[in-house]
Amino acid sequence: MSNAKLIRLERVAKDYRMGEVTVHALRDVDLEIAAGELVVLLGPSGCGKTTTLNLIGGLDKPTTGRIFVRGEEISAMDEKALTLYRRRQVGFVFQFFNLIPTLSACENIELSLALVGGDGSLRARSAGLLNMVGLEDRCDHFPSQLSGGEQQRVAIARAFANHAGLLLCDEPTGNLDADTGQKVLGVVQRMNREKNATVVLVTHNTAISAIANRVVHLRNGAIDLIEENDQPKDVSDLAW
Repeated sequence: MSNAKLIRLERVAKDYRMGEVTVHALRDVDLEIAAGELVVLLGPSGCGKTTTLNLIGGLDKPTTGRIFVRGEEISAMDEKALTLYRRRQVGFVFQFFNLIPTLSACENIELSLALVGGDGSLRARSAGLLNMVGLEDRCDHFPSQLSGGEQQRVAIARAFANHAGLLLCDEPTGNLDADTGQKVLGVVQRMNREKNATVVLVTHNTAISAIANRVVHLRNGAIDLIEENDQPKDVSDLAW
């Protein structure tokens, strides 16, 4: 793992208006994440963890504060620049797999590959990404022909289409049973360890935090505690 700071949040706050009420989703959050880290954002619903992930991913902008990724201030970007940032620098994995049902596994990945460009056959490149997540024999299967865990692994492969090396995961095991969730987390951990991907993973499951280099505990929109973990567990050793 590199010590270079890939992500930096400086006094970041995010407010939402709900009628006459202002909801303070985040309150003056300071956070740095190094290249190659696997960081878990942990906390109950409504604590601000998904808001933090969306801000890092350029899906939303802070009300106040600044966010830097690879030295660029994404919080100051206009929508066009943010679209390019999301397309070229970030891979997203959500709780809901968001695969296009009328496209095969390979075609879902090919669509993302076409958006980012690059050389070589789209089919060969998509098949290579599926192989990376252990689904090389599922290229022509449609989402309805895949299990939930397989669909999530396709989503992870798709997230690496831009070779960005930054993977943002929002409750990636939330719709999966324990055994399937463990397999999906195994893929995420392997991408972190073997491909040196920086992973920021949102969860409310405390067991998952054992695989992280650091665990950021969020409560009421603020960082409550940051735990260092010098010896992250292998996913196969987790007690669910």
